[in-house]
Amino acid sequence: MAFNINTDGLMKLSTAKKVLMLIGVNAVIIAGIYWFLTAPKYEEIARLKADYVKLVGKLNDSRIIASDIPKYRAEKLELEKKLQSAVAQLPNEKELPNLIDSISDVGEKAGLTLLLFKPGREVNKGFYADIPIRMAVEGRYESLYDFSAKVGSMSRIVNLSGMKVVSVGHRERIPVLKASFTATTFRFVNPSGK
Repeated sequence: MAFNINTDGLMKLSTAKKVLMLIGVNAVIIAGIYWFLTAPKYEEIARLKADYVKLVGKLNDSRIIASDIPKYRAEKLELEKKLQSAVAQLPNEKELPNLIDSISDVGEKAGLTLLLFKPGREVNKGFYADIPIRMAVEGRYESLYDFSAKVGSMSRIVNLSGMKVVSVGHRERIPVLKASFTATTFRFVNPSGK
């Protein structure tokens, strides 16, 4: 298809019409440039601005986290020290017989007569195990108190629970008590199995 423009007819138009025609042609060219070249870039710019805002937000969050890293490292070190201290209070398998003997000795030194001293079966609780020891003792109130205080001040953790105390009479006008309870100690269980 041939497109002929009659230039003679254009030249005969008035100057005002020529100017209007020139303005119209320029408007069509500018509209085409805007529509096909510039408008898509505005959409891309808007998308990139939204991505930029998200990235700046992530960067600020990361900076906040990064500024707290020394604090978290210090907390981690403190927790590791506390864990080591707690594990140090849990005897390992080699120390367990000595600890059980220590509990028995503490009772005798406090002036109690040991009626029953029966270590129970170990109960695994994850990284540690409960070792219950059923005990029954007889003696004065002061001796029972002294025993409880000494067990509480041992370097290893020992809990006394389920204590039942009854009076069994008098010796030389001093009341004698019989106490039955469970002394529970704990053993460190190495998670690696070593």
